[in-house]
Amino acid sequence: MVLSVKLLLLSDIHSKVSTLQRTLREVKDVNAVLVAGDISSYAGLKWNDVLSILSRYCRERGIPAYVVPGNVDPPALLHAKYDNVNALHVSTGTLGRYIVAGIGGGMGFSFWGIARLTDSEFERFINSFLREHGGGLAPYSWLLLTHTPPYGTKLDIMYTGEHVGSKALRNLIEMRKPLLVVSGHIHESRNTDYLGRTILVNPGPNYKGFYALAEINGMNVNVELLSVRKL
Repeated sequence: MVLSVKLLLLSDIHSKVSTLQRTLREVKDVNAVLVAGDISSYAGLKWNDVLSILSRYCRERGIPAYVVPGNVDPPALLHAKYDNVNALHVSTGTLGRYIVAGIGGGMGFSFWGIARLTDSEFERFINSFLREHGGGLAPYSWLLLTHTPPYGTKLDIMYTGEHVGSKALRNLIEMRKPLLVVSGHIHESRNTDYLGRTILVNPGPNYKGFYALAEINGMNVNVELLSVRKL
């Protein structure tokens, strides 16, 4: 059982595989990779290339990766078969003693047949998730991976100053208390924040060279926001 884990946190890769490869060359000693959506190009292409690179990286180290779909990622992402890479949406995986829960989609954009994803849709996702998995979520025993950030935090501020995150996700976090929440979507809100004792992270868009490392020791979570040395 893993009691202490070190995580590579990524989001918004947007099929910039050269930058992803530079990131992975810099990060060698982690126990898992968490990707908070938008791995595809803006046309929804080349997500297979990203998953193939992640799979090779994870296979060489014997570690898992967990990925949630963002608003530019296709439904086929959930059915892709790659060693050690697991796509989550309204579903869970495990990482040692922790549950990893994933909820995809970017609020304000179309998502898998939904013309424009709203907070009511996120509430529907969350209710479905809780019906199936809520019984196993003890406070601070789980990690939440989303594309959309929770509302009213340092992670959901547009360049206009408007908060555009999900109130339903914020309610989930406040009620069920994950230890760590990783999101993306709002490229200009690369930051960390807290809701109670839950730490929130937007590692920043990886296509620009940004990533984060999180180290969990029991109830303590330390996060570093980093960028690749050479682009």
